[in-house]
Amino acid sequence: MKFNYKAFGMVAAASALLSLQACSGSGSENKNQNQGQEESGFAQVEEPTTFYLLPSPEDIFAFSAEKLKFSSQLLNPSENAGNYQDSKSQEVNFGVYCADMAYCAVNGQYQDAAKYLKTLKELSSKLGLEAVFNQKLSSRVDQHIEDKDSLKAIANDTYIDIKKALESQGKNATIAQISAGGWLECMYIITNSIESFSDTDLNIQQIADEKNVFESLMAYLGQYKSRPGIEETINQLKPLEEAYNKLSVVFTEQTSNTTTSDGAIVIGGGKKIEISEENFNLLKKRMAEIRTALITNK
Repeated sequence: MKFNYKAFGMVAAASALLSLQACSGSGSENKNQNQGQEESGFAQVEEPTTFYLLPSPEDIFAFSAEKLKFSSQLLNPSENAGNYQDSKSQEVNFGVYCADMAYCAVNGQYQDAAKYLKTLKELSSKLGLEAVFNQKLSSRVDQHIEDKDSLKAIANDTYIDIKKALESQGKNATIAQISAGGWLECMYIITNSIESFSDTDLNIQQIADEKNVFESLMAYLGQYKSRPGIEETINQLKPLEEAYNKLSVVFTEQTSNTTTSDGAIVIGGGKKIEISEENFNLLKKRMAEIRTALITNK
């Protein structure tokens, strides 16, 4: 299995999405990087530090569907939505359901994607997002429910509208909570889709590279820790922070460039975050534990 790094925006835009690392540079190169970050859901908070906001569907699940087997067992059941009565659980699990909808959409699971879109609509009124989930959106989904590309486009457009709506209301803390839920659900699904460890698996290396993204996400949450629920989320994520801190960064000389089957150029050398099988298993375990606590609201 592999990520489509072009679409995965996060570590793909800064290394790419989930991308949230500190950016530096000057001239036209830095200008292009900033433009790419804006398109991938980044926001300049302070100094040159870039913080991850709300994950777009393509940014989250841009791996190749034929190499990553879809499993509905990895989704948070839509029936759980009624259990989220406090603002913290509603916001975090809205992010979880955004990731679940994206996972279904990019894998062509039309009915499941529509189901999760409906679940998001049900939660939207509690987050001040009623305007996003209107009749126009419902009609668009009905018309294109069996068109994978259209469904992906709808999912991305909805993401953009959610982000704009929250920003216009000054709800950056809500964006932070949604981002935490979305990112964690994404990583939970990915780690649980990998059948066995291999130190040459690009997806596993990508999970290691998410260390930078995770650190930035924690910093972004930290900006709003005085807001009810944020500090609780930070504390819930601490065990994952401890697991990521066990990964080491090594520097290697550039030795070669290779081209993957989809035409992406991989430059050998530079900075690399090393991950062992023990590291991977610990990250996978912590992600599953935290994710369970979030979706069960415990």
